[in-house]
Amino acid sequence: MMESKQKRIGSKKFWLLLLLSGLIMLFTACGMTAEDTVNELNHEESKQNTAHDSDGIVVEVLVESDVNSASDLEVAINARKNPESVYWDTIEVPYQERFVIPKDTFIPLLSTHVRVKANDSASWVSCSIKYDGELVASHKSRGSGAKAVCEKKFQLGPG
Repeated sequence: MMESKQKRIGSKKFWLLLLLSGLIMLFTACGMTAEDTVNELNHEESKQNTAHDSDGIVVEVLVESDVNSASDLEVAINARKNPESVYWDTIEVPYQERFVIPKDTFIPLLSTHVRVKANDSASWVSCSIKYDGELVASHKSRGSGAKAVCEKKFQLGPG
């Protein structure tokens, strides 16, 4: 009786070992390694962290000139829920500001408008707008009394 019990336990171990070996061969044949599994887990974790960071549209405004200041800066973020605006008589350049617009409504960001004037001693001034790191509008103006105007409006369809 003892012998048949040992044979059954040995038989179960054999089948379990055979099943595990088959699974390892299957994963290896698919090109999957233990390192791939760890990398996939890390990738999923980084995607979750990015999702927390990107709960909104990131709007970046950049103003540059060939001198260290500009004047009459006007930034208007026309968001459906929380519109924002900035007005400065004089700014130091390069000037950069970041706004985060929540994505919790349909078409959360309607438009972004930037206007800046070059100082009297400047030969040029420029502005640019980025949405989530992608350049969506830019303008560079040269000469005396130069004004740079950047605007991005939401529109359905191409454009």
